Amino acid sequence: MEIMKNSNIIIYGFFVWLFIAPRRNSSRYGEFFLAYMAALLFCLVGSSEMIMVKPVAFFFTIGGVFAFFYVVVRKTIYIAIKK
Repeated sequence: MEIMKNSNIIIYGFFVWLFIAPRRNSSRYGEFFLAYMAALLFCLVGSSEMIMVKPVAFFFTIGGVFAFFYVVVRKTIYIAIKK
């Protein structure tokens, strides 16, 4: 699959999907997150269907999967320091 050859595409996908991700302070975060998750799912399914023809789209979406996990971890883990 030549992951090292396409690592720059994975990084581009990570940053693009991270830019698209919903912001934490939004009042409709749940709705935006659901739309973000559905869009990523449809892109992953669509790009996996055409992986043999155009693997760039698949690797771009893999970067999106990493961005999704980053968004989930960022929202889940909360560190608070009390004085």
